[in-house]
Amino acid sequence: MTTNTDMFGGDQLLEELFREPSFLQLTAQQVLVDDAQWQLWFDEYPRYQEVNLVARKLYELKYYESTVTVNETYCSEVWTGIVAHLENKEKNVVQPRLRQLKIRQWLQYAAILIAVSALSLWIYLQQATPRMSETYATSTNKKEIILPDGSTLWLNKQSTATYQEDGSRRKLDLIGEGYLHVTKQIHNGQRRPFVVEHDGLKVEVLGTRFNIINTPTTKLVALDEGSVRAGYEGRNMVMKPGEVVNVDRGVLKRLPVRSGLVNSWQTGILDLDKTTLNEIIIWMELTYRKKVVGRLPSSMMKVTVSGKIDVSEQEIVLRSIGNLYKVSISEEKDHFEIKTSE
Repeated sequence: MTTNTDMFGGDQLLEELFREPSFLQLTAQQVLVDDAQWQLWFDEYPRYQEVNLVARKLYELKYYESTVTVNETYCSEVWTGIVAHLENKEKNVVQPRLRQLKIRQWLQYAAILIAVSALSLWIYLQQATPRMSETYATSTNKKEIILPDGSTLWLNKQSTATYQEDGSRRKLDLIGEGYLHVTKQIHNGQRRPFVVEHDGLKVEVLGTRFNIINTPTTKLVALDEGSVRAGYEGRNMVMKPGEVVNVDRGVLKRLPVRSGLVNSWQTGILDLDKTTLNEIIIWMELTYRKKVVGRLPSSMMKVTVSGKIDVSEQEIVLRSIGNLYKVSISEEKDHFEIKTSE
C-alpha cells in the first residue's frame, strides 16, 4: 500500500517508515492488518514507535480508501468529501488541500477521516452503485431468460422470479420452479455471491447448474454441476452434483433420485440411465404434483431401464413409462394409480 509522502508534513521519521520494505510488505496485505500483527512489527522495529499511532491511522485511511474506491473519479470525490467535512468542522485549522495537514493535525483528525471514509462507502453503495431489479413471470409455457449479470434462468410455467443486484451480491426471489446456470463474478477480489431465496428456503450458489422448486407444497433443490449450499430455517446442507434435497416436515433431506431426472422439464428429455422405477415414481410426484398410489413388489421397484422420453406431453410420458417398466398407470383426480401390467 503506497502513501503520498506529502501528507507527512515534513516528518522525516514517518516518511522513512513508509519507505521501509518490511513495513510496505506488512501493509500490502489484502486484508486489514490486525492489532497483533501491527504491534508485533513495531516491537521488532522499536525506532519507529514514536510514530506508531500516526502511521496506523494513515495506513487505515489509505486501506479504507482503496477498498471503497472503484475509479479515479470516485477517489477524487471521497477525498473532496473528507476535506469539505473537515473544513466545515474547523475552517481555521484545516487547509483546503488534505496533503497540507501537519503531522500534529493527523493525530487530531485521523479518527474523523476514517469515519468519513466509512460513511462515503455507505453513501456510495446506497446512491452511486446501480441497484437493479427485474421481475419475470410465465403462464402456460416455460421461458429462457438471460439475467442482467449474464446468468441464464429457465423459468418453468406458472412461476415468477425477481432478480436484484448491487455492488456486492446478486439475489433471485423465486416462486415456482426455475433452472439456473449462474455465471461466476468477482467483486473486490472475491467471488460475488448469488443467492436464491423465498419463504424460508435459501440457496447460496457455490457452483453453476441447478434446479429449484419453491412452492407452498414443495421446496426442493436438484444440483447438476458445481456446488450449492441449501438452507431452510437456519439449517444448511452443502450439496454435490447429482444430489436432490427437499424440505420434508421442516427438515432438509436427500432424496433417492438423480438431479438429471428432476431437471428434465428444462431439457425436454427424461434421460433414463439405469433408472429404477422407484426414482421414476419420485420424479412423477415432483413433476405432476400428485401422489402415486399402488402396491408393487419390492423387486419391481428396483428394476432399472435406460432410454429417453420426450416430456412435452404427459399422456405420452405415462404410456412410455408403463411400456418400459411393465406397469400400467392411470390418472385420477388427485393421484396416479400404478399396478403391474402382466
